[in-house]
Amino acid sequence: MVHKGFIFFIVTLVLAAASLHAYPKGAPPGVTGGFGEGTCNECHDSYALNAGRTAGLGDLVVTGFPKEYKPGETYSIKVEITHQQDPGAWGFQLAARAKETHAQAGMLKPTNANTQILSLQNIDYITHTADGTFSNVFEFNWVAPPTAVGEVVVNAAGNAANGDASPVGDYIYATSLSVASPSH
Repeated sequence: MVHKGFIFFIVTLVLAAASLHAYPKGAPPGVTGGFGEGTCNECHDSYALNAGRTAGLGDLVVTGFPKEYKPGETYSIKVEITHQQDPGAWGFQLAARAKETHAQAGMLKPTNANTQILSLQNIDYITHTADGTFSNVFEFNWVAPPTAVGEVVVNAAGNAANGDASPVGDYIYATSLSVASPSH
């Protein structure tokens, strides 16, 4: 007969192992920090959100979005996470939404095997893949909405992970930017 304590130990071990490997294939949708969402810091909570930025250890920088979008235009976007202590893994998530309606604004398009699209409640999120966790730079395209939708807000969160496959000891960064509606 198997002892109940041993069964409890095995179940706990299996659950712990599953959590250690949580999200290597992409962050769960809805952790960009925008529009009332949380960030990766909800699980990776050893340090306060942006503590690495405050301490001068690193940052999350998003480039390539225009100051003012042109409807239907494609833009090459780059997300770069930096961190002085060389992390063992990297991750990110980004979404673009219309400020007024909170609806999806344009299309996010992966351009290589390091990024993928995950969706939740009609919002597309671009995030890392398992292959992408080996790079601190993520590149993809954003296609502006086909017609003007007003100001677009871009929210992103990034993880400078220590590579131990757990949420402990990782630094989470978040940022946002605005893209103006086309002027007539």
